[in-house]
Amino acid sequence: MKKTLLIVLIVFSACKQQKSSEIIPAALHHDSISQIEGIEKNLAPVHYLKGRNHKKSIPQLMQEDNIPGVSIAFFDNGKISWQKTYGYSNLADSIKVTPNTVFNGASLSKPVTAMAALNLTEQGVLTLNENVNNYLEGWKVPDNKFTEHENVTLRRLIGHTAGFERYVQSSFFPHEELPTITQMLAGEKPSVDPAVSVVYVPGQKQVYSNPGYSVIEKLIEDVTDKEFNAAITDLIFEPCDMTHSSFEQPVPNRLSKQMATGYSDKQEPYPYKLFPFKAAGGIWTTPTDLAKFLLTVLEDHHSGTNTILSENMTDSIFTKTPERLGFAKIYNNESRDMLFEHWGSNSGFTCYMVASLDRKQGVVIMTNSDNGMSLMSYITRAVAVAYNWDFLQPKVFDSIAMGETAMKRFTRKFKGGSEVLGFEVVEGALHFLNETATTSKLVPVAENTFIQPDSNTLYEFLKNKEGEVKYVRMTKADGYNSDYLKQ
Repeated sequence: MKKTLLIVLIVFSACKQQKSSEIIPAALHHDSISQIEGIEKNLAPVHYLKGRNHKKSIPQLMQEDNIPGVSIAFFDNGKISWQKTYGYSNLADSIKVTPNTVFNGASLSKPVTAMAALNLTEQGVLTLNENVNNYLEGWKVPDNKFTEHENVTLRRLIGHTAGFERYVQSSFFPHEELPTITQMLAGEKPSVDPAVSVVYVPGQKQVYSNPGYSVIEKLIEDVTDKEFNAAITDLIFEPCDMTHSSFEQPVPNRLSKQMATGYSDKQEPYPYKLFPFKAAGGIWTTPTDLAKFLLTVLEDHHSGTNTILSENMTDSIFTKTPERLGFAKIYNNESRDMLFEHWGSNSGFTCYMVASLDRKQGVVIMTNSDNGMSLMSYITRAVAVAYNWDFLQPKVFDSIAMGETAMKRFTRKFKGGSEVLGFEVVEGALHFLNETATTSKLVPVAENTFIQPDSNTLYEFLKNKEGEVKYVRMTKADGYNSDYLKQ
């Protein structure tokens, strides 16, 4: 799907008399407090020039990006290590974010759904490589020219290689009639979306697909003979002790009073809407619950606890291959570690979760803003630095000497969409020229790469096969990049 400082510790199951709707604060170790303070005040850009770090704090970036509220949970070696909340879940009523505040998890619904489906395969209820039409009831994947020789399978649905399109299904107001999952897949009223169909040969390529996860939702309901939330409660929520999570639409009463309001990039509130695409993006949850989910998967992998998955199944999830079995993966051959991650975005909500396989650590960040992506990337880098992860560390550049003749190779205009970037040499240095004719001095850090020290924006001039500069890649301080073609 689509970028108060309260410190608490979850008490896992130490106090059965406490109400399930409460998260109980407890004292943190000094080391945890020190780590939190080090993270929240040391948000670094994805790259910067040596000696020009420009570190920021979480509240500072929240203010700059108009983000009302943020909630974070960090886990370490099988337990919630710390939590931190900032800002407001509802600006109009000045309601602060607490660890109990539930956010729409958007596409973080997908790994939860994927793990449930993998659980069912281990029970022998589903198979990973068989045609899903052998299990679907009341609706089946329509046969067409793309399915003549290849089938839609659960493995391909989970990994976004089943051949479905990449559109986002529609949300509805509470007073509107909500389509069933069958009506959504068939394109029948009250659904307003097209019927789901295969548009690529299954297995041919990876295309991130929300409709593909709606097919998984139907599969789970059909083979369990349960409504989707009830099935996920049995398979995931209860085994992982996720007491603040639900796929129900509308949100159940036990959680509705704790719901955050979603806001636009201008801090305008979005009206509450229902997400019938539950498996693809309908979960309402907290960072703590998602942290419990991740640490359970890790414990199953490392300790063979078999709470939701066997060790063999988690071995398949965490193989160093591009295949996604619920998560994207960050890895290389130089490190024994791997990070597994997922992003999520619905109107008014952005969220992210990432964990280190080897260190058994992870962080979940949720915001009630369209603008949360950049902040979450900053927070994650600060976590990576604080806990010395092998990946997601900011890159520090040294400046290099470059003559004016070499710089003149880059004095051109480059266009991306309606935006034009210009570069010129002024007083022996390459400058970026914006649309208002204001120039910014760039510092060379490699043969074809320059950085703007104040904004930490990187410009990489890329060549074609003939060795000619063909386009420039602009990467901003938060890591998001765009390519511009030479004019």
